[in-house]
Amino acid sequence: MRRDPSLTFTQASHNRSVDPRSVHKHFGSAFRKDSSGRIKARPSDRFRQTLYIPSAEAGEEIPVPTKTSRERQLVGQWMGGLNLAGRGNFSKLRKFPHGQIVGGVRLPTGAHEVQRILNALAEAESPFEGLYRTLARSS
Repeated sequence: MRRDPSLTFTQASHNRSVDPRSVHKHFGSAFRKDSSGRIKARPSDRFRQTLYIPSAEAGEEIPVPTKTSRERQLVGQWMGGLNLAGRGNFSKLRKFPHGQIVGGVRLPTGAHEVQRILNALAEAESPFEGLYRTLARSS
C-alpha cells in the first residue's frame, strides 16, 4: 500500500492471500485510519527484524538487526549488488553509498572486501547450490 496509494487495505491483503483480520491482528500499528475512515499504510514501520548477510569467512553469516523498512531496503539493495558482483558486474555496488551502517554493521562496498565475501560464498556452497540460488532469485 506504500507503493500504490490507490490500493485499498482489503485489496492489498487479498493480493497477498492473507485474511485482513490477520493483518490487523499482527500488524495493526503499521496502519491508520484517515479522515474519511479508509485504512492507510503509515509511511514507515517500527518492526524489528534480523537479517543475515554473508561474511568473509566461509559458511558464516553476520546478523544485522534492523528497526525500519528503510534499513531492510538498504540491506536488500546491498544483497542485490552482491549478487550482481558475483556475476562480474560491480556497478550496483559502486553506486551504493560507502560506509553505510545498518544495525551497527557496516555494509562493505570495497572491491577487495566484496571479493573476499564472494570467495567465501564460493567455498561454502555445494557445486549446484549457487546455480539454483541464481535461478530462484532474480535481481
